[in-house]
This record gives sequence, C-alpha cells and structure tokens, in this order.
Amino acid sequence: MASVAAMNPPRPARRYTLGAIAFHWAIAVLILLNIYLGWHMNRIAGLDRFSQFQLHKSVGITVLALSVLRVAWRLAHRPPPYPASMSRWERLAATATHWSFYALMLIMPLTGWVIVSASALNLPTLLYKTIPLAHIGFVHDQPMPVRLAIEGNFGTTHVLLAYLFGALILLHIAAALKHQFVQGDGVLLRMLPGRSAPQAAQAR
Repeated sequence: MASVAAMNPPRPARRYTLGAIAFHWAIAVLILLNIYLGWHMNRIAGLDRFSQFQLHKSVGITVLALSVLRVAWRLAHRPPPYPASMSRWERLAATATHWSFYALMLIMPLTGWVIVSASALNLPTLLYKTIPLAHIGFVHDQPMPVRLAIEGNFGTTHVLLAYLFGALILLHIAAALKHQFVQGDGVLLRMLPGRSAPQAAQAR
C-alpha cells in the first residue's frame, strides 16, 4: 500500500515571481558593475576617465529606472513568506536589509545625479552615448558657491553610501549562502531562475 507521503508529496515552496527574479539579477549585475566603475574611474585620467564616467552615469540612471519599477512590482506582488524555520530576529533583519537595498537603489543614483547637476564643470550627460540627460534644474540654477557646496556634500554622501551598499551586499550574500548550505531551507533557490525551492522553504 502506498504511504500517505507518497500519495501526497510535499509541494515545493513558493518562489519569487519571474518579474522579481529578473529585476533582482539585472539590478544586482548593474550595481556591481557601477561600484567597480566608480572605483576604477578615479584611477585613470583623460578621455578614458571621461568615457568611464559617462558609462557610470548611464548605468546609474538605468539602476534608478529599474529600481522604481522594482519597488512598484514589489508593492503589487506579495513576496513568498519566509521559511517557518527562520527566527523572528532573522525575519526582521531580512526585511530591514531588503528595504535598505530598495532605499539605496533609489538614493544612490539620485545623489550621483545631484553631483553632476551641481558640478562647476557643467559636463553634459549622454546616456550610452545617445540619450541626453538634463541636469536637475533647481540644483544647476543655484549660485556657483552653493553648487560647489552641494557637490562636495553629496559627493561625500555618495561615497559613504557606496561603502554601505558594499557592506550590505556582502551581508546579503553571506546570509543567502548560510541559508543554502548551513540551514538548507531553500531560500536562495527561490530567487534563482529555473529552479524549485525544497519543502524546507514551504510557505508559513
């Protein structure tokens, strides 16, 4: 006689939607690329630096646009619940980390846009060498001393946020690997394309 378990096999855990998965990995790749570009362009000079700076701005605005869509998608689509095995503090930490990511994904590109708009160099921005991006008017129209102060303050903020972003990324990766290889609850698999998460990550 077939066992009850065989007759009623456990259902796989709910996964993130395909839209959420696509946004997650596209934004993640672009953010890592832009962190590298931001670090590297300060170590080169001349036309190469200008070219990388333009690419850095292009990627940053792309991240901003995708992040707006990602947050809208998140508000319209309830994410899968955490595994029942996760403690309350782990759930709170995961939630805080995710919303911190959303905030940084929006704030980081905006601070960069403010820096470019306030710069005394008045460098134009052509996204991917094609699409012109206007300066932020109420920033660009300020008197030069005010613009220089804005550029300095937001430049410092932009750098500090980049370090915070890097720390959160490392924490996020460490937590995902811990869930996958130590706790084995399938949290990581829910965000990987084309995979099913195991029963351990079943919805609460």
